[in-house]
Amino acid sequence: MVNLPRSVFIRALVPITWRTSARRMGSSLRFFSVMEADSAWQLLYALDAVDDPSTGALVLQHALEEVHHACEFERVAMAYRSAPPPRPLPRRRPIFERERGAEAWPEFFAHAHVGEKDVFHQFDAYTKGVGDCPARSVFTEAKKDERGHAGLAYKLLLTYSGTPDKANAFVRRARRDRAWETWLRFSRRLGSIPAGLFLTVLYALGGLGSVAACRKRMRAGAGFSYPKRKNDP
Repeated sequence: MVNLPRSVFIRALVPITWRTSARRMGSSLRFFSVMEADSAWQLLYALDAVDDPSTGALVLQHALEEVHHACEFERVAMAYRSAPPPRPLPRRRPIFERERGAEAWPEFFAHAHVGEKDVFHQFDAYTKGVGDCPARSVFTEAKKDERGHAGLAYKLLLTYSGTPDKANAFVRRARRDRAWETWLRFSRRLGSIPAGLFLTVLYALGGLGSVAACRKRMRAGAGFSYPKRKNDP
């Protein structure tokens, strides 16, 4: 439900904002690099608790592909920046709860499935919106991998939850959690709008007041002249 309006928004704005600002394009690509690196970190954090070797191999391969995506986004981001920006160090909160043991796997893989599916739709929209640029091939490759990641996460979710009904219940819960987190981020950004509007109005009123004062002084200052200095003729 959320993916459709977001995809339309991306496809409408990206061709305008990225073509007019190389710096903004570089910053956005850098954000995707950090996002993919965080996905790899989440998987590697959970990998320590995997007992089954075949499952561990699948999770490790998934993590390595996310690292590859992060490197590729970083590579194309640098082409649109004049100097390397300071590397962001996001505060990571692990999704997998180690202290719960095997009980935490269904929730982890449900969140992974929902997240990878959302990222797939997001990368698909960017692929169609960026036009002919080096970033397009990176989005295209990442999009294909994310579809496979979403399928793998759901397959592992079925394995650890037991039945499709239980797996789908975990997916619905993960979707609600993700929607709530999205709303919290949006509300924090929305909270800054009143302050911005206040400052805009304040500057506008100040500017109008300055213009009025200048006009008043110009009308009253027909005979105005600067005071003569000591050495002036």
